[in-house]
Amino acid sequence: MQNHAFIKKNRQNGQFATLVVENQVKSSFGKGVALAVAVLALAFACLCFTPQQAHAKSYEMPHTTINATVQPNGDLHVVEQRTFDFSGTFTAVWWNFDSLPSGSDIKINSVSMGSSAKSFSEFPSVPFQLDWRESGGPGGDAYSFDKPKNTVYVFFSVEDEVDVVQLDYTVTKAAQAYSDVGELYWQFVGSGWAEDSSDVAMTLNLPVASGAKITAGENVRAWGHGPLDATVAINDDGTVSYSVPHVNAGSYAEARVVFPVEWLSGVASGADNMHESTARLDTVLSEEQTWADRANAQRALSLGLLIVVILACLALLVWGVRSFVRYGKELKPTFEDEYWRDVPEAGAHPAVIGRLWTFDKESSTDFTATIMHLANAGAILINKGSYEQGGVIRKKQVDDYYLTRVPQVELSLNSTIDRKAMSFLFDTVAQGQPSLWLGTIKAYAESNPEEFNDAMSDWQGLVTSYVITAEYFESYSKSKRFRMLSVAIALILGCFIIACIFENFLVLVPGIITGVALIVVSRFMERRTQKGADVYARCKGLRKWLTEFSALDERPAADVKVWGEFMVYAYLFGVAEQAIGELRKKVPEMFQLNNNETLDSSYVPWWGLYTSTYYANTTMPDLGSMLNTSVSESIQAVQSALSGDSSDGSGGGGGFSSGGGGGFGGGGGAR
Repeated sequence: MQNHAFIKKNRQNGQFATLVVENQVKSSFGKGVALAVAVLALAFACLCFTPQQAHAKSYEMPHTTINATVQPNGDLHVVEQRTFDFSGTFTAVWWNFDSLPSGSDIKINSVSMGSSAKSFSEFPSVPFQLDWRESGGPGGDAYSFDKPKNTVYVFFSVEDEVDVVQLDYTVTKAAQAYSDVGELYWQFVGSGWAEDSSDVAMTLNLPVASGAKITAGENVRAWGHGPLDATVAINDDGTVSYSVPHVNAGSYAEARVVFPVEWLSGVASGADNMHESTARLDTVLSEEQTWADRANAQRALSLGLLIVVILACLALLVWGVRSFVRYGKELKPTFEDEYWRDVPEAGAHPAVIGRLWTFDKESSTDFTATIMHLANAGAILINKGSYEQGGVIRKKQVDDYYLTRVPQVELSLNSTIDRKAMSFLFDTVAQGQPSLWLGTIKAYAESNPEEFNDAMSDWQGLVTSYVITAEYFESYSKSKRFRMLSVAIALILGCFIIACIFENFLVLVPGIITGVALIVVSRFMERRTQKGADVYARCKGLRKWLTEFSALDERPAADVKVWGEFMVYAYLFGVAEQAIGELRKKVPEMFQLNNNETLDSSYVPWWGLYTSTYYANTTMPDLGSMLNTSVSESIQAVQSALSGDSSDGSGGGGGFSSGGGGGFGGGGGAR
């Protein structure tokens, strides 16, 4: 068990009380690192793969108040009020008292329980039965004392509530009388508690002789052993106050107080707690000084470690900012006009421009835009129709679009991206048929997930190769981002390991702040090349023009082929509906159908790819929306099938030292 140490100025005389680490870290740094990594991995695995119990019992002890009085005969009278926050059903709590001084005994005066300190109900005492050590009880509110084990059980029945249990007991012959001083050495929170104890306040009343004056650090000395952030203070009225914010399960909070032996006037000669031939003060002072020296050394190490971590974090922050400025900050484009009225880059495929727009992120819109591009080129004909689909009770009519291959035009396609998309649609999905319904894409993906995934991955990989060839992004971008992300994760993990080994969790603060900052910066470490920045600026200019050209003093071309290509980019930029609206206002004649087109119920006008059309007394969504939905749902179905997803249930006052450990104490638990 590793404890903590801390030190605080005494508020009365400015002296420092000391607290020391007795249990030193035994293992080497390498073993500690390996242990910490193993614990992290185990914890992560437990979180990921262990089903959580829906109604698991647990309890916390958020507050404990202890009032203890040393009697002139050396007895210690204690009234402890411990708050329990129960989650689940509980029937008992218990205190056990270990390592009592020689000749000492425990006497339970009373036990009370209530929802607050002002609403206590006193419990009756019942004889103890051995089988109650494991389970069971008297069947009602009561307490019982297990004398052989020095354990008091408090029985009740509660569920999901906060209660305060008050235990009134006396430890006989607890304070020891020596030839030079009286001493109380007591773990007021024992190491046997199964859960953490928070907000512990203990007041110790000394048997001050009538007319005696309290002089902290001279006739009364007090030390505390345990958590680093706890404090002890000697007060003018002869009380000693201990404040402990938190005691971990398995650790302890301990009081050691020496005072004039004359105050123990009731200790008889020959009593077990009378040591009239033994001097004690020098031994106590020597022990506490040794622990203080160790504690001070540990505090210096902790402070030095914290400073080193802070300096390292500052250096990493400077490195992160400089790396971003040098490698991640976007370059200023040479194109600075407000509008662009042409394709972003001549000869560049729309899917490649789509990657530039989304910072090289693969998306189903890339494939959808490619089909729109092929339709505008005439390689694919798009019509609408309906078919019957089997239902649970009866068949239903499904309105859908169908795509038809135009081989003559396909042979003239120059782009490998286009030819591979055609092959994917008609050779793979349609299995050689010249036409396919949009619904066929999802159906094929669900029944042939691996083939669909391989074909789509090949197509996206081909687009990626074109993106690389186009040199839109810095070649070092991904490696710079990965490096910074790795440094951030290594920093957080390293600080966690250091905190566990040296029990200095303050190092986590700068480590986590710096790590998170580097993770955020790493997201912006990828950047476009000068060429990429220029083309991207033209993309933004084109997007702006597509949404505002109706307000400009200019008349756009009334060519369906030109606008068919523009609308592919409007779709990629997410402004297709707006662009169609602008065009309707500026060139309404482009939206007029001739008689043959009007009579052909399967005909899809060019703008039907981007906005809803009317068919068979229903309004069909635009092809772009339906196609993108079909492709994205197909990809999701493939990912789900391939991943195999399935449902799962289930001295003079001051600070403490962590030396000591020689006082009597105990612990407790609940069930």
